[in-house]
Amino acid sequence: MIKHYSIKKRVFRTVWEIVLGTLAILLIFFAVSYALVVSGQLNTYDLTVKIPIESLSKSDTISLMETSTFDYLLIDREKNNEIAGNYQKSDWAYYEQVIKQNNSVQIGSVRYTEYKNSEALLIVRQPILPEFVNPKLRQIPYNTFSYFLISGLELILLIWSVAKLLREFTRNFRLIEVISLNMGSKDVSIDRRETEMIEFNTILNMLYQKDDELVALLEAERQDRKDLSFQVAALAHDVKTPLTVLKGNLELLEMTDLDEKQVDFVSSMTNSVITFEKYFNSMVNYSRLLIEDKDYQEKIELTKFLRELTGEAKEMMAAEQVTLVVDNLTERQFLRGNKLNLNRALINILANAVRYSSGERMVTLSVKDDNDFLVFEVWNNGQPFTEEALTHASGLFYTDNKGRDKNHYGIGLSFAHKVAQRYQGQLVLSNPSKGGALVTLLIKNDI
Repeated sequence: MIKHYSIKKRVFRTVWEIVLGTLAILLIFFAVSYALVVSGQLNTYDLTVKIPIESLSKSDTISLMETSTFDYLLIDREKNNEIAGNYQKSDWAYYEQVIKQNNSVQIGSVRYTEYKNSEALLIVRQPILPEFVNPKLRQIPYNTFSYFLISGLELILLIWSVAKLLREFTRNFRLIEVISLNMGSKDVSIDRRETEMIEFNTILNMLYQKDDELVALLEAERQDRKDLSFQVAALAHDVKTPLTVLKGNLELLEMTDLDEKQVDFVSSMTNSVITFEKYFNSMVNYSRLLIEDKDYQEKIELTKFLRELTGEAKEMMAAEQVTLVVDNLTERQFLRGNKLNLNRALINILANAVRYSSGERMVTLSVKDDNDFLVFEVWNNGQPFTEEALTHASGLFYTDNKGRDKNHYGIGLSFAHKVAQRYQGQLVLSNPSKGGALVTLLIKNDI
């Protein structure tokens, strides 16, 4: 069973680890220093040897000093020459100074103490501060060595304790990151684990609950869309038969002798049937887009795609006497997506632009890059969008009667908007400063 604790308690534990670790470092340091002293590797002033030189012969003095850890110099007072010694040549000037002054001297943190009797003069080098006995290590003051040793160990302790705490926080944050980024996804299996920290555990449990709720909501939405598509398909099947009968009867009526008024009635009925078919086909395509699970990773050659798109658009615009200008500003050669739906979306936007164009009717299609997005811009020289249209034009069944004809059903831009969402992009309507109306389709593309 996992033992739980609060963040406050976990931080306090880290502080306590650092305090105990610091005490342990100090104890270890004092233990090492004591071991160096006992083993004769470290000199301190407290180890000053009381040398009863008055009662010692020269040989006894030499024997005593050889067993000590101090440097020394023994001089015969009668002959004024060196009897024995264990010292560094670099320190000779200090010994010589004691001899000349006939008194002990202190140089920095080292005291050169004299002991004498009638036969000999003994000069002992005694450090006031702790220092290594080894002459090569004396270059490093033991206090400085101690400072860096304790500081280094303390730094290691701090890094270890804080890193241990941060790893635990990071592990918990990563659990939150995984559930947050994949919330509601059925394709990613999330390892639902508990954490030791109470606060993180509370957040994770809440996220797990929200994930279940979101999965249920998304599944219900998918089911609703499937139901909508099924109902539309069923309706299309049910309507197809009477519509076919109606078209057949109209064709039969056209083959009979009709007066001018009857011809007008039949023509009006035929146009209404055609309009209804277009509207119904648009509804079927839109409902299929809501539930389709088509591959949006198809590799599309951009130049070929634009060539086919403009060929289809020009045929549509020729009938309406609209000039189409295509401006390809991207060096991109390929994009990923669903070719059929992207073509439908752009054709719907272009058809919308044709309906808006006026005067010397003109529509431009520009293709360019913008960071991670491929941008399609469709501009027409007609009236700008109204404020209402800028807000609601991509909504299903929205129509702005101003400047629109009876063949507009409010589905085209909504279809394009849904396609943009499938590409993790967006559909933007705007009124550029040069006039007219601009519709921008942004699709995210990683190629």
